[in-house]
Amino acid sequence: MAGLEGLFIWTAIGLYALSFIAGLYSVIFKKGSGAGRWLLRGAVLAHCIAIGVRWYSTGHPPVMGVYENSLMGSCFISLTYIILQYYFKQIEGVYILVSPVVLLILGNGLQSPAELAPLEPPYRSNWLYVHVLFAWLAFGSYFVAAFAGAITIIREGITKRFSFRIPEEKYLDELSFRLILFGFFSESIMIGSGAIWAHGLWGRYWGWDPVETWSLISWLTYGLNLHLRLTYGWRGKRAAWLAIVSLFGVIGLFFGIGYISGLHTRMLD
Repeated sequence: MAGLEGLFIWTAIGLYALSFIAGLYSVIFKKGSGAGRWLLRGAVLAHCIAIGVRWYSTGHPPVMGVYENSLMGSCFISLTYIILQYYFKQIEGVYILVSPVVLLILGNGLQSPAELAPLEPPYRSNWLYVHVLFAWLAFGSYFVAAFAGAITIIREGITKRFSFRIPEEKYLDELSFRLILFGFFSESIMIGSGAIWAHGLWGRYWGWDPVETWSLISWLTYGLNLHLRLTYGWRGKRAAWLAIVSLFGVIGLFFGIGYISGLHTRMLD
């Protein structure tokens, strides 16, 4: 990890931590939550600068290894929330879940080597940008959908005890559904572009290696999620639990599979 990158990533970590503390304070002591939101925005800015420094230093987007995937994945969670909150003010209270999850993901990444290394020759392709961009778009959308689901489940207890601004259950449910739909289409493009890229690299579209197999499992899980919502009318807390449980497939895909050997997973381990 370069010195400048380290400076900004630890600045981001400090701001994420302060954002979470400010959020807890606002909930427990019934004070304003504005400080926590601004601290989160500062953390995201420092986080993005750290990614830019690493990208410049290595000459490629951070997609190699557990550290770089943690760096990018956590940033897309934060960015997804920040963009949504800008357009939909009602979800501002969701930020109290964003900071701790981002801190956990970054903490996991920092346990792994963070050396600056060039991109391996097989992966020097324009398909990398398409494949990885839509992977992280799906990742961020699924996480924020799960956050909305978690708030749906606990909102009744929170609103009874604390003066915390929380959207109505119907609004949270609709937001979670739309994020899952967006994530599902993004993941579809990720899988399709990955198949085309794999054919150019290895002469086959699909090889059932761990990453490909787990990608399919995750995609089918969210397909089932949408099917239950659209066909059987799952709403409210039942749909919220579904959004949370579905997320475990994504966590396994983006982080667990990195510890399994294989040709495809060389980008992750």
